[in-house]
Amino acid sequence: MQIFDIHTHLLPGIDDGAPDWDETMKMVYQAYEDGTTDIAITHHILSDQDYDLENEILEKFEELKERVADAQISLKFHLGAEIFYHHEISLDHRISTYNNNKKYFLVEFPMQGIPRHVDDKFFEFVIDKITPILAHPERNLGIINKPERAFEFAQRGVMLQMNAGSLTGEFGEAARLTAESLLDARLIHFVGSDGHNTRRRPIVMKEAYHRIVERCGENMADVLFNQNPSQAMQGLEIRILEPLPIEPPKSTKGFGLFKKLGF
Repeated sequence: MQIFDIHTHLLPGIDDGAPDWDETMKMVYQAYEDGTTDIAITHHILSDQDYDLENEILEKFEELKERVADAQISLKFHLGAEIFYHHEISLDHRISTYNNNKKYFLVEFPMQGIPRHVDDKFFEFVIDKITPILAHPERNLGIINKPERAFEFAQRGVMLQMNAGSLTGEFGEAARLTAESLLDARLIHFVGSDGHNTRRRPIVMKEAYHRIVERCGENMADVLFNQNPSQAMQGLEIRILEPLPIEPPKSTKGFGLFKKLGF
């Protein structure tokens, strides 16, 4: 069983993830003990100014690999970023795409909705053979309220990454139900922990893996947790199943804003 986590905030002192090396290494041990085999590090890039931290991220990434090797922990690491969407989004930096492969990048929307004109911008990337991977769509109010938007994104070549904690209920009932609906419609292509620390947002994936095995079968679990992320890190083409039409989960009706987002 290979468990590949494509979304974490692991390096110390970069964003709202690990504050120091002690917490970073605790997160590493926790991930390893939970069965994770590969970790992609994707710190927030909220604006172009955050790229000022790129050299620090690259240096700490190398130091992390040295610390983990010295501790004799068998984990492989990859590097990217979680880029907050804006219309002038640029991928010209070494950390913009996974392993600097210029093929796949992780992008997030504001939790409150879907930005205007994003479809056109994503289409430009896809035409250039660069694939946006949309982070945690099941937590986005625009998709919770109108999940057919996820279907539209996938039809246009965008891939979607679900948070493991959404499936296990850590982000509220609406996020869980939306995650299940997206899975059933074959609209999820990756799973990530979105790990920030060892407590509320740990790098743990195994429970979500087993839930997907029960719901979708072992083959699909291997695709989401191993095959797709491995190919994305290498910049290889990923062939996905044709998505199915999706209907809103009826149980999400009437959820309040913060309950929907899992706060």
